[in-house]
Amino acid sequence: MFLGALLALPAHGEYQKVNNSGLDIYYRVFGAGTPILIIGGGPGDVADRYLSLSQGIAKNHQCILVDQRGTGKSTPAVFDSTTISLALTLADFEAIRNQLGLKQWTILGFSYGGYLASLYADSFPSAVSSLVLLGSMGLNTDAFGHFDDNITSRLWAADLERVNYWSDPARLTENRSRAITEIIRAKMPGYFFDRKKSLLVSQTMKESDFNFDLGDWLWKDIVKKDLAKADAKFAKPVLILQGRQDPLGETVAQSLASYYSKSKLVFIEKCGHYSWIEQPEKVFASITEFLAAGK
Repeated sequence: MFLGALLALPAHGEYQKVNNSGLDIYYRVFGAGTPILIIGGGPGDVADRYLSLSQGIAKNHQCILVDQRGTGKSTPAVFDSTTISLALTLADFEAIRNQLGLKQWTILGFSYGGYLASLYADSFPSAVSSLVLLGSMGLNTDAFGHFDDNITSRLWAADLERVNYWSDPARLTENRSRAITEIIRAKMPGYFFDRKKSLLVSQTMKESDFNFDLGDWLWKDIVKKDLAKADAKFAKPVLILQGRQDPLGETVAQSLASYYSKSKLVFIEKCGHYSWIEQPEKVFASITEFLAAGK
């Protein structure tokens, strides 16, 4: 019922752009009300993967969905250290905020986007009114040691067969983008509590949804930026939402709750990593309640 309602909404907002450091950064605005920047996962996911998240929240708030630097319409002609970095990505968000004339906004980050949201709040705390961390990877790369293991442990034999097929070095050499996309598609049931709901993601996935070259330039920055090694600069309200069965594990969310002094941790039961797809009513209700309490 809820997903059907989302399909009735416009599929795309109108694109706007802002130039930062020589690159046009594209974004779309949905709805009206409290402004919320939506930062998707990756690195390398195009913004379209988070249309359903934006449209769900836009029923009660204004959502700004950005094509992150290096993805979608915000792709530079050349990928190098002058066009791709964490610092430039954070500056892109500031450029959007300034163009929209917003004194402050709420930042919602999913997965890797949760890490970016924390980085942005650490770098520009006065620009952020509150944080929503949705299945966030945390404050550093520690979760990656077990995240993929937890996903793989949930896969069926047929899923693993497909993973192995597309992991063949010859297929990766022949068409790296397609091979990695098919590996992600095969692993998608491991991200969910209810594997049937993983079809909502895996069956709509396209090669064009990802830029796998982006990580080659960002990871060297990411491994150096460990927010857990310093005290939090951001002392405003933080909502941490995580599926109880998220392969990230509960300790990532608990560490975030300990890090932020004004945090609220909510576990969504019977729910994996893509919480707004698996338990949309609970996720959107939690976000709405959190933002209403901050007014």
